Amino acid sequence: MVIAELQALGLQLEEAKVYYALLQLGGSYVSAIARKAGVHRVVCYKILDELVAKGLVSSFLKNGIRHFAIESPLILVRKEQEKLERAEKLLPELLSITNALAYKPKIQYYEGLEGMKNIFEETLTAKGELLGYTNLEDIPKVMPEDFLRDYAKRKIAKGLKTRMLSPHTPRALKYLEKYYPRGFDPNLVEILFVNPREFHFEYEITIYGEKVAILSLNPEERMGLIIESPIYARTQRAVFQLAWLGATSFVAK
Repeated sequence: MVIAELQALGLQLEEAKVYYALLQLGGSYVSAIARKAGVHRVVCYKILDELVAKGLVSSFLKNGIRHFAIESPLILVRKEQEKLERAEKLLPELLSITNALAYKPKIQYYEGLEGMKNIFEETLTAKGELLGYTNLEDIPKVMPEDFLRDYAKRKIAKGLKTRMLSPHTPRALKYLEKYYPRGFDPNLVEILFVNPREFHFEYEITIYGEKVAILSLNPEERMGLIIESPIYARTQRAVFQLAWLGATSFVAK
């Protein structure tokens, strides 16, 4: 128990054994200390010199033989207190560095048509599946048709799979036919249409990688943002998966 506590105070295992043996002996020569501590004499001598250098042990000659004596244990405690005081003084600086380096969500805000185009372009950097909510009838109200066709063409060319929930309307049903390239792989796009009276989405939300893109589908707003946060993206992805599973009971016929 004492050995373990001495280690907790900063001594190595062999140092703790020698220190405790000397503490029990009160003072002695190397061979006696080594036997008491259960360490080799040569090792014990080296450790004693290190303890002397630390100020925890003193040495003296007696009958021409070098002896060692323990210094007050208060010295060991005081040394640990000094370490604690230094650590407490250093703590504010360490915390300031930690706060500066800690990951914080990055939010980019976009306005106007060009800003909204930038959001669409950014989603093409995705390395995996695009998930989210949209309103296929309203997208052409805020984005030029030629841009939508070009975007869909490049997304398909990149092999990016898309899964979206969208309100069911006649125009929404024709969106893929109108804007996606003829003969595209249907496995790359999966749209689950939901009841528009229950779920009328006025924003498009796209989840990809560690980012979430949010885009207004109201022509009077023309704004959007991208939130880069692994935690937020994981949360939104989980919510989407739950919505995707639950939406089957609301699928418009």
